[in-house]
Formats: sequence, C-alpha cells, structure tokens
Amino acid sequence: MRFPRVPAVSWGRSSEGRLFGPHKSYEGRSEQHTHNRPGFEFRLRDGRRVFLSPVLPEDRHRLEAGFEQLSDQSRVFRFFRQRDQLSEAEIRQLIQVDQVDHVAWCALDLPDPPFDGLGSGRMIRDETDPQSAEVAITVIDAAQRHGLGTVLLALLVLRARMLGIKRLKAFVLPENTVVLQWLRSLGWTVVRDEDSLELEVSTVPESLQAPVSLARQRFHRLLEEMEPLLSECLDAMAQFRPSDTPGPIRDVSENKDSTPESGESV
Repeated sequence: MRFPRVPAVSWGRSSEGRLFGPHKSYEGRSEQHTHNRPGFEFRLRDGRRVFLSPVLPEDRHRLEAGFEQLSDQSRVFRFFRQRDQLSEAEIRQLIQVDQVDHVAWCALDLPDPPFDGLGSGRMIRDETDPQSAEVAITVIDAAQRHGLGTVLLALLVLRARMLGIKRLKAFVLPENTVVLQWLRSLGWTVVRDEDSLELEVSTVPESLQAPVSLARQRFHRLLEEMEPLLSECLDAMAQFRPSDTPGPIRDVSENKDSTPESGESV
C-alpha cells in the first residue's frame, strides 16, 4: 500500500520478542494515566490488546525503530521502491500531523513502557477534493496476520466519517496480492490499473440489508464496537489537550459536510 504524499511508516517491536503483551484483562484501569498519552485499548481478534493512540512528536524513536523492523519486501510494498533510511524532512512530516487534514494513529504494544509500536494508519486529505483522502496502513512483519491492519483501517474509516471525508483511496502494487485480496473483500474496487492499482471505497455507512460478504459484515461490527471508544477518546482530547498532543481535533458537529452515522490485515 503506497504512502500518501509522504511515507507512513510502522513502529518498532519489543526487543525481548514480546508481541502484544500477555493475555490478561486490562478492564477497569485508567488508560490516560497508565499510558500518559491520549488513546484507548482495543482487543484484537485473538483476544490480545493493543493501545490505539494518535501519533505524537515524541514517537520519533518508534518511527525510526519501526523502519528497521520492516523487511525488504515490506519496504518495497510501502514505498514502491527499496529504501534504506528516512530523511529528516520525512520524519518531521510523519510525526507532526494536525489530525484533521493529515490523520495518523499508531498501535502500541502492552503492557510496559515505552509501549513499543506495532503498526500505524495514516490518512491525508486530497487538497483538490476535501471529501477524499488517501490512506496507508503499515504493520511490522512480526505483527502481521493478527487483524491489526483491519483495526487500523476501521479507525481511519470512523475518523473519515467524522471529518466529512466520504471516499478513501489507496495505491497498491499488483504483486502485493495479500493486501489486494484483503481490500477487495472489504468492498474496495479498482478504479485505475497502471504500474500500481488505485482502489477506492466509500465511507458512507452501508445497509447490511443488501447481500454483503462475511468479511464486510465483520468489518461493520468492528466499526460499531470501536466507534464509542474512539468518540470517548476524542471528547477527552477536546476537553483537555496536553502540549504534546497533536491538534486540532475537529468534532463531527463542527463539520457541516460530515457524513451522519447511520478481511484481513497486512
């Protein structure tokens, strides 16, 4: 999946080989105090939990460490060419986001600081078409095939609806068959076929009265499960925003063009 305008890079993983942290309940504890950053915990399909949080300037070290966790093939799939390192300008662009026209969230490992990163999702609004945005999702190789990419995509879809973005697009290399199959199973369609495939999907809530695939039904349930958690997190961020929290965070009520509410990962 190509990076929109600037590359969206995944995050690092535990040097101890821990992936997602232990299997145990985290219900009842304060995420804000435990993690000392905005966000919320979310359960993956196998029961493991991750912490979803907007990208902060302090995530630079995770950005750099995560780049090293990508295999050569993953780098080609995400940059459309081999990359050995990121430039200083690219790093600044990736961690300094406004969360309105450039939305970026990361998935962090549990349970111990510094919460090693597992993946990121990024969405950048089209300057010529404010109701359209390009997305990129990156998951480090060791964390793939656990449903994390689907969780990050669901978060981007929900934020797109809140921000009045009605269409999402992504660019994927033809040889990246896993991602192509995954997106198509979720209703994405190919709108242009050149050196890379351009895929598009509507963020408008669909009616499940019409026949849809099992993957799309599951994705719909994922959106329903995540929406109240994300909304609660955004409300808290709007009321109290530490100096290192990216902003502004625009509420759906502030956007007159916003859409009312009604597979598998890389």
